[in-house]
Amino acid sequence: MVEDRSIFRKRNWLATVRGIVAHSVSGPEVETAPCKLLLGNAILHVARLDASVCSTASATIELEGITLDCDECRRLALKYGDRLEVRE
Repeated sequence: MVEDRSIFRKRNWLATVRGIVAHSVSGPEVETAPCKLLLGNAILHVARLDASVCSTASATIELEGITLDCDECRRLALKYGDRLEVRE
């Protein structure tokens, strides 16, 4: 497990978000392509996903040896809140 301080210090680094699957109204699932977000913004994005709209069980954020899953993102969002956000 990566220390929170390390994650918080790197919140303005570019990270890759993978595995978010959106469910369309018509039924078929549409997996969004991996995207790049600043780490702090990515953590908040994944933590705030509505479980009834998106399947986040396999959503991950990756950054230079750091891999965060949904539960870890929610924990960090609860602990640090909007301090994770990086304004662009």
